[in-house]
Amino acid sequence: SAATVLLPFPQSSNASEEETTTKAPKTFTRIKQNQFAYTIELPMEPTPTNKPLQTHLDEVNLPMNIKGYTYGITVDPIRINSLRDFGTPNEVAAKIVMAELRRDGVLDIKMGRDPVEDEETGGYDVEYVSSGTRGVKHFVTRTIVKNNKLYVLTAQVKQDDWNSAVDENEVWKTVQSFTTLDPK
Repeated sequence: SAATVLLPFPQSSNASEEETTTKAPKTFTRIKQNQFAYTIELPMEPTPTNKPLQTHLDEVNLPMNIKGYTYGITVDPIRINSLRDFGTPNEVAAKIVMAELRRDGVLDIKMGRDPVEDEETGGYDVEYVSSGTRGVKHFVTRTIVKNNKLYVLTAQVKQDDWNSAVDENEVWKTVQSFTTLDPK
């Protein structure tokens, strides 16, 4: 039976408050032998959580230090070999928007930056703002298909915190660091 391997974060030092806010990103890597593997550089050390009832092959939430600021990762088996088999970045962005609009309580979606393909991973990066009964939230996603697995990273930030408490460039840098690994 395969086991999930979580690689630990480096141990924190007793840094001053200033050093804490400027220290290097923390690497979070998750590997399930022969099934999936991914890594991401986070701006700070999270406390990973899983949902009690998982509906994906893998699902982890990586909350940051501000309420409503989190990175979520899901992995699912799929039948396609490439994200291009599913559509262009704009077509996939449209599918994400339509799926969001079907969610309970979502009233409106506005696109952010133009969707783009990452040359290195073949992943698509999509930004949008969701308005609904639970408030206004800013999302940045990276979607990758590798070895018949769909990897989705979703950064979520309350719109009120976007570019005030949470730096847009930090979020984009983190999303762009998300990549798959060889699960062997």
